[in-house]
Amino acid sequence: MKIKEIREKLKTAGVEAYVVSHGNRFIGQDVLPQEHKLKALCGFSGSAGIAVVTLNEAFLLVDGRYELQARKETKAKEITVVDQMPRMKNVCDLLKERNITKVGYDAWCYSVAEMEFIKRRYREMMFIDVGDWLQTEDKRAVEVCERELRFAGQSKEEKCSLVTDILQQQNADYFLLTSADSVSWLLNIYARDLPCSPIVRAYALISKQGKIELFADNLQGAVKSKSWEEFAATLAKAENVSVMYDAHSAPEKIKMLVGEQVKLIKAQDICAWQKAEKNPIELQGMINCHVRDGAALVKLFCWLEKQKNLTELDVVAKLHELRAEQKYFYSESFETIAGSGANGAIVHYQPSKKSNAPLEEHNLLLLDSGGQYFDGTTDVTRTIAIGEPTKEMIADFTAVLKAHIALALTRFPLDTPGIKLDVLARAQMWQKGLDYKHGTGHGVACFGNVHEGPISISVCASDYGFKENMVTSNEPGVYKEGKYGIRIENLQYTRKSAEYPEFLEFVPLTKVPIDKRLIDKYLLSDDELAWLNKYHQDVFESLQAYLSETERKWLENACSPL
Repeated sequence: MKIKEIREKLKTAGVEAYVVSHGNRFIGQDVLPQEHKLKALCGFSGSAGIAVVTLNEAFLLVDGRYELQARKETKAKEITVVDQMPRMKNVCDLLKERNITKVGYDAWCYSVAEMEFIKRRYREMMFIDVGDWLQTEDKRAVEVCERELRFAGQSKEEKCSLVTDILQQQNADYFLLTSADSVSWLLNIYARDLPCSPIVRAYALISKQGKIELFADNLQGAVKSKSWEEFAATLAKAENVSVMYDAHSAPEKIKMLVGEQVKLIKAQDICAWQKAEKNPIELQGMINCHVRDGAALVKLFCWLEKQKNLTELDVVAKLHELRAEQKYFYSESFETIAGSGANGAIVHYQPSKKSNAPLEEHNLLLLDSGGQYFDGTTDVTRTIAIGEPTKEMIADFTAVLKAHIALALTRFPLDTPGIKLDVLARAQMWQKGLDYKHGTGHGVACFGNVHEGPISISVCASDYGFKENMVTSNEPGVYKEGKYGIRIENLQYTRKSAEYPEFLEFVPLTKVPIDKRLIDKYLLSDDELAWLNKYHQDVFESLQAYLSETERKWLENACSPL
């Protein structure tokens, strides 16, 4: 369905605007390419956005990561790209300016918490659940598999006991899990339908006696499930029961399905904070898979220096080939970002046959990629000089490196939220008149979503505090439209400081050298230089056994002290 058809439906539905979310009933989770409603509507292929269509106008709201991409992929005559966080609040502000009060939306796509806030704030507006007008949901059969205990570290019985214990403590009858990644982690299950995420898209209803019911239309294999129609009927027929749920991940539609006889109790997703704190087996798996992943990247960089006339897609294909050779490889953790020159300034650019650019001399290649392994998940960005870099490139890269190291070196109290850490990296950029329109870090799963809550490091992070064994990225950057992009990203985990046990510190997981050709060492402090040299020493010692003699020599040079 296109914008013109949406406008026709506005007239028959009795609303003045229709809001289109990127997602579906699994709020904040990945979607299949054929389920991408915004791409179907207007051509935008990014992983975060929200559109609104009125009788006379159409808008696409995206954050800074996607602004350039959105403008390239959409038609300016059809839809106006707005550089704002894609949230219903910002949509409502646009509509309020236009005196629009009747708003149609799909209540499966917006959380209870968000819509409660919206309806309190915009009392003059009427929000009408008109359903999904684009109808993109894919219902093909999905094979579900069990994840081995040697990778998961805890059995599903052990994990479920954590849920039933809380239900007993709260004297509640059920906990409803609506986050697919939480359901997958809880039951140690995975599926291959999503291209880059092994999660199983299902809801789970867990009783205080430990009985679990799964709901999805298309699962087969290791689990039994009931349909979405049965889910709606189960909620509608329930009487005199109490159900705990997370209002930030549960769609508003659930409240509409539940009768007055059901007591809904807001609570944080029990699994969200459990899986964020990696158990010892998960943490060791993350350490191990980063070594193998680092070896694949080093093999790529060694190969890259010997090649001529390469394109972005050549790099993507070769990296996939090298990752696929590694033990326990499952898939990429997201579609590889390989941006040559100006394409690197598009924060989440992904090369296609249409956009595929050559690697140009005296320019940069921004390579952001990751792998799913049965024992962990990786996400790493390196910016590589192709030929001799300019002084401007070196100055910008060194500024980004200083920002990265500032966060990597920090020590902070237990339970510090990520919003308080973001400025430690960003302030380094501000001193040079630079900034970046994305967060400094996001949580990462162990064989799950490469972006995992509840923790993050950004200017709009939640107030959830850091604890031991949490994995996040560290990825400041700088992006100069029409010229190049620079980002340095490592994954890192938290551990207690040996000197101050009430404080945490970051330990790098990523084992990939940082391009020294782009560093002005005279701009680094003694502490920064010491961190870099120690990091490179650790990379070399960790990877050398996985490489050929030629690759080992390349790595030795790449990791030699500055």
